[in-house]
Amino acid sequence: MVGIARALSHQCRMLIMDEPTASLSARETKVLFRIIRQLKMDGVSILYVSHRLEEVFALADRVTVLRDGHHIATISAKDVDQSGLIKLMVGRELMAVEQSNHTIHEKSAVLLDVEGLTRHGVFENISFQVRAGEIVGMAGLLGAGRSEVAKTIFGIDPPDAGKVRVVGKALPPGSITAAITSGVALVPEDRQRLGLVLPMTVGENLTLTMVKTLARWGLRSDRRERKLAERIMGELLVKAASADVQAQTLSGGNQQKLALGKWLVTTPRVLMLDEPTRGVDVGAKAEIYKLIRQLAQRGMATLLISSDMPEMLSLSDRILVIRNGRISGELSAAQATQEKILALALPLEEAHA
Repeated sequence: MVGIARALSHQCRMLIMDEPTASLSARETKVLFRIIRQLKMDGVSILYVSHRLEEVFALADRVTVLRDGHHIATISAKDVDQSGLIKLMVGRELMAVEQSNHTIHEKSAVLLDVEGLTRHGVFENISFQVRAGEIVGMAGLLGAGRSEVAKTIFGIDPPDAGKVRVVGKALPPGSITAAITSGVALVPEDRQRLGLVLPMTVGENLTLTMVKTLARWGLRSDRRERKLAERIMGELLVKAASADVQAQTLSGGNQQKLALGKWLVTTPRVLMLDEPTRGVDVGAKAEIYKLIRQLAQRGMATLLISSDMPEMLSLSDRILVIRNGRISGELSAAQATQEKILALALPLEEAHA
């Protein structure tokens, strides 16, 4: 919001906004939309870059579609619907997001068991389980503590109280090495700063978690690393000229596949995904959804943190809602709606307003 305010302070005649709502709450997004509409009335030209199609249709007069660096079309927003725009973006018809089968997992083994996890001033008394083959969603407003819970489970931040068990074995608090060794993986919210080393090549990023395993007599094996990287690139449909190009040259969707792929090579038991499709185009998003479901079908326990409500409802078997650092409720797939999630996520005084 400060960055947006700084841009507006220049009294510009043209304002370029690149994914401006990626880090905004629903309330902040409404404020931004109101500002944009006022600027439009004042004669300011606005170039609005977004992967969120509902925002495009809410704001745009005309829409320009780019694909693989090429101009595909520029059309009036009134002359195209969402399915037509998606077809222009991906170059083909894209099937609607399918609802997950939401299989009942009561008899499956508990792979992740979190009990009373607490970081003072951040979150308190977080307890939940994720079973083999289960996708558990974690919803809540920005700042509610969702990402911080995942970081603490992974050992980035030490807890003040509570326990984390993986396949029944307690993880030593604050140890990333122990988490990885036990089969826990975290794809962070900020893939560019925390998920990847952008100046390194695609192949180096994909094998980053396996350097020691692939080494021979303590020395890196370029042949083994390249073979593994090329296999993962093929499996995840990563679009890159080769494994030798820098990761920073790839699109957001392909960078996200790298952030996923570098952990999948370790065959984790527990996969934590924090905003896995933020800033990703609709084609790559569909491929990531398919991959998440396939991993669950293979028995992986998945903790999904997302601000995208349709994504949360489509993928999750259960949804935990965090409000002000505490779990305010749990909804089964059958119970969950956007309205119910929002009611549990909003502060009490605001929910009753």
